[in-house]
Amino acid sequence: MSPSSHVSALRWLLIIQALSMGAMEMTGPFWPLFLRELTPVPYVPFAWVVSAVYFAPMAATLLTAPWWGRLADRVGPKPMIVRALIALGVSQLWTVYADSAVSVLLARTLQGGLAGFLAAAQIYAIRVAPPDMNRRVFADLQTVTACASFMAPPVGAWMVGWMGFRLANATGAAIILACIPLAMLCLPSVSATHSRGASSNVAVESSPKSTGLSGLVIGLLLGTVAVQAARIMPQGFLVPYITETLHGSVMLAGAAYSATAVTLALSARRWAKRFAHLPIHLTLNRVCALAIVCVATALWQGYAQSEMGFIAARLAWGLCLGGLLPVLNSLVAEASPTDRQGLALGLCSSAAKAGALIGLVVAAVSTGLFGWQAGFVAMAGVYGVALVVLLGVRWGAVRAAAGQARLTTRST
Repeated sequence: MSPSSHVSALRWLLIIQALSMGAMEMTGPFWPLFLRELTPVPYVPFAWVVSAVYFAPMAATLLTAPWWGRLADRVGPKPMIVRALIALGVSQLWTVYADSAVSVLLARTLQGGLAGFLAAAQIYAIRVAPPDMNRRVFADLQTVTACASFMAPPVGAWMVGWMGFRLANATGAAIILACIPLAMLCLPSVSATHSRGASSNVAVESSPKSTGLSGLVIGLLLGTVAVQAARIMPQGFLVPYITETLHGSVMLAGAAYSATAVTLALSARRWAKRFAHLPIHLTLNRVCALAIVCVATALWQGYAQSEMGFIAARLAWGLCLGGLLPVLNSLVAEASPTDRQGLALGLCSSAAKAGALIGLVVAAVSTGLFGWQAGFVAMAGVYGVALVVLLGVRWGAVRAAAGQARLTTRST
């Protein structure tokens, strides 16, 4: 693929991701309001139903994402993008006509199980981009997702207030379905398996004939679980912490969410550029350093004495987030055999969902037992676990690099 072709393909991929993820995020925060209008689930508390609306798609994605990724290895990533968009659009449209909470739960569960758009987009990106652009492309995909998370909910709030939840959801479904012809016409087809070898930054064997994933990849996936768990934790207690402990307003809560999203979006590509040509063990050195800073920013948020100090901590945390998950995902792709990259990135998606579920549980337990402030202490502890895992992965990468160097010396 020519340089101009891959640039155009990646640009269209980012546009499609921005539109589809933004359409999903528009109504995401407002499901509880919609569920109040529907026939309830018999004998099940409303709070449980609300939790299930968010948990069910994550659990379904956790189970099915590796399978969709493996299928992308066999048939190519473009068909998986189109299939995921169809699943997202149809399931979103289904909820427009739902008349019961059970119907919404079923639609949301199938949406999580059948979609897998983010993993498909990552697989397509590494098939199209040159090897030295992998980390930047992952950062760009993360940036687009962060921008959608930041910008879409206010638009959705205005639409829900103006036309109601059903029509707002129908608008989101129409946007997603409109992305299908865009994907079909504007994304060039690429082969199921990549013709090029693994990046030279990776100090592990990665041949197209390989049949399994290395211990390095498994370690990176475990690190992804821990990092995502820590990242998701504040969603369960941030608003009550701000309003009850800091005695701040709902506007402050919105500013806190926005602050982290903005600095994440601004920093992701910069981190990718700084890490672009580093061997994997040196990249992990910097990722471990960012994990240490995340421990500090988590404690800073929990013990900030003023609103300005709290927002500053959120800004600093967002700067670190831009160099964690996107980099870990790109390292998983680089360290995987070329005929298993789809599977590996599907496992990345599952790891992120598993981390989210774990993080929400840890946040609920810690804040339920010890109060809102304890959530940030627990968050720092989870980042500490991530640091230990990543240090172990780095140790393995250093040993692999040393072994490869010895083999090179002997062969010469």
